[in-house]
Amino acid sequence: MKPMSFFQKASILLTLCAIMVASNIYTLIPIYSVLADDLLIAESHVVLAGGLFTFFYACGLLSFGPVSDFTGRKKILVFGLLASALTTLAVGFSAGSLSLWIARSLQGVTLATFASVAFAYSYDIFNYRHRTILVVLINTGFLIAGIFGQVASAFLTDVFSWNSVFFFFSALYFILFASALFLLKESPPPATESKPLWRIFFQLLKEPVLMKCYSITFSLLFAIIAFYDAIGRFFDGPSSDLLMIRLVGLIGASLSLFTGKLIDRWGELRTLMFGLAIGSTSAFMLLFFHSTGALIIFSIFFVSSISLVIPTVITLIGFYGSSQRAKALSLYSFILLTGASLAPPIAALLPFSGVMILLSSLFFFNIGLCILIQKKALQSANAG
Repeated sequence: MKPMSFFQKASILLTLCAIMVASNIYTLIPIYSVLADDLLIAESHVVLAGGLFTFFYACGLLSFGPVSDFTGRKKILVFGLLASALTTLAVGFSAGSLSLWIARSLQGVTLATFASVAFAYSYDIFNYRHRTILVVLINTGFLIAGIFGQVASAFLTDVFSWNSVFFFFSALYFILFASALFLLKESPPPATESKPLWRIFFQLLKEPVLMKCYSITFSLLFAIIAFYDAIGRFFDGPSSDLLMIRLVGLIGASLSLFTGKLIDRWGELRTLMFGLAIGSTSAFMLLFFHSTGALIIFSIFFVSSISLVIPTVITLIGFYGSSQRAKALSLYSFILLTGASLAPPIAALLPFSGVMILLSSLFFFNIGLCILIQKKALQSANAG
């Protein structure tokens, strides 16, 4: 049997890392009340722990991409996993509000070592074809994590205790740390600049095409979280049907595996517009069809649209970010998570139909941004 290539090994490892790292964004959601009862604290304190995690995770996403320009990508990825194992273990030993807040904040910082650095690593190490496949696989892992993190947390809490959730993930991070230490190659040192970081971020935001890509980025996790939040509040059927509606989203996530082929055939912008059109249509159709079957079908299509759009946007940002790729991708990760954090409060203010109209309109607006990017690309090509 032919031994696996480095690309195959790295793809499996980084995809598993994506699933397990991103899962801890969602682990508290199904166990708020259980954790509050066990620690004898208010449930709002547990919710605050989730908010602190999100804040520090976002700050970390902005920081570690640029830091990896100086330290090397592998060091951040490998020792980030070791640090994540320790901070996740600390969450499991939380004994009250303060220790939970501190542990979850530290966990947010350490888990942020993965996303933007992994994308930059993919660009540094692999050729265009392999890079596209790996970016797709990592993003598929992130989509799977949204479901796996909640299901694993609820299951382990039911069978054992809430602490076991974090002991389980801590053990996995130790295993992934050891695997990454021996398997990953160091990437070539990128060219760095002496400009202040804030100035580089500002320059990236001033670049018209990148600004449009970031506008699309903001809506992506915002859309998927608002979508499921709205369904969770609107759906009045049995909980088993609600679980089914969530789980079938994994079918939609699998479409991201074909993103590379679609990009090869259509190009990035047409693939992006196709994905956005699917999302806009799916949300719009749910204004008229509310049965369990319709929710299942359109949730598959909606997740499919996100799974197509995310890796395509990353490909565009990686290209236009050029020598500042790591920082451009750090900014991408920060904006993506900012959208995710704003989704629940905004979705809670609107009825189900209001959320669907908002999401359909957002995606339709994003198609307009794609058309503007296409015009800019054509003008640049003609000028050249």
